[in-house]
Amino acid sequence: MRRFSANYIFPIGKPPIKNGIVVIDNNGEILELIDPKGNEVELASMEFYNGIIVPGFINTHCHLELSHLKGKLERSTGIAGFVTQIRNLRGVTRDEIEKSIQRALNDECNNGIVAIGDICNTLDTIESKSKSDILFHNFIEQFGLSRENAFGRFSQSKELLNQFQTLTANISSITPHSTYSISDKLWELIKKEITYQKSIVSIHYGESKEEYLLLKDHSGSLAASFNEQGIPLNLPDCKSPLEVVKTNIPKESKVLFIHNTFALKEEIQQLAAYFKETYFVLCPSSNQFIEESLPAVKMISELGVNIALGTDSYASSGTLSIFDQMMILQKNFSELSFDVILKWATYNGAKALNFESKVGSIEVGKKPGLNLITNFDFTNMKPTEKSRVKRLV
Repeated sequence: MRRFSANYIFPIGKPPIKNGIVVIDNNGEILELIDPKGNEVELASMEFYNGIIVPGFINTHCHLELSHLKGKLERSTGIAGFVTQIRNLRGVTRDEIEKSIQRALNDECNNGIVAIGDICNTLDTIESKSKSDILFHNFIEQFGLSRENAFGRFSQSKELLNQFQTLTANISSITPHSTYSISDKLWELIKKEITYQKSIVSIHYGESKEEYLLLKDHSGSLAASFNEQGIPLNLPDCKSPLEVVKTNIPKESKVLFIHNTFALKEEIQQLAAYFKETYFVLCPSSNQFIEESLPAVKMISELGVNIALGTDSYASSGTLSIFDQMMILQKNFSELSFDVILKWATYNGAKALNFESKVGSIEVGKKPGLNLITNFDFTNMKPTEKSRVKRLV
């Protein structure tokens, strides 16, 4: 049994506890959360830290299998240039891929991340995940614009899904890549699968202006890139990202909309009203890398919808730290309070991935992990540029 205390404990779901104490067992389960009513209390073998203690972070959107691309892509190329760069990179050895995934997982762990929504197109991550204490929802990603190859691609993904489902501590499901990269025939298969499995859907949405142009009238740089490479545009008969998802994703679904960089207020409102449960997942460092832009976070927040945070991959971000994403948001949207951003980074992410009974908040019976944030500004109750995260549990 261990006892942790700090200037403040942020349990999530209740106000910060001054000089609070968290008691955990040897497996990391919360046994007790003590509120000393602001008084300093010393208990046997208690560890006191200057700073605040928060739950472990949730990375709601990541691509661990792309970790070998760290530092290899150019910034600010837009989505068309980014996709082309990834497609053209070759000559990576199996050993390099496996080692980069393990390094990425170590980075996630060291940055206090306890659960990940991870996008999978291969089995590259399965061995590392089998040895990790991190919780995973593995999203087996579907994409392809060829009608002729739709069934073959879907069958391959089903085989991949079956192998990931052997990881008993994790959950896996089929999911679409984006609104602009799936043929009408492949969407039919995906929709049937989602309807049958009643699983979480994770889809890249509104990441680029080019996505809107492609769907509207097959114009823009993304359409031009597909045409240059001989990729057919067998898209659904829809004129917008909103129309694509409403047509092809069952209304009863829990849907995680990833990025939302260029999503408009009306879109967010309609998506939240249409689907049973929605989460708008922000990946700030990736958005800055690809498009040199950030979503209208203040607007999205004011709509009262569920927001969670992700990092995307090392291909599009120099960091897999959720705390770094929080700091980008705090720097660019100073009107957002720290406790709101913290909830996005913890409980909301856990709930988005159906892990809220295990992680996401400091509550008796949970094993959320504990992170220490140092150099905290107690006057304004927010981190500073000098703040750092240390994983305690």
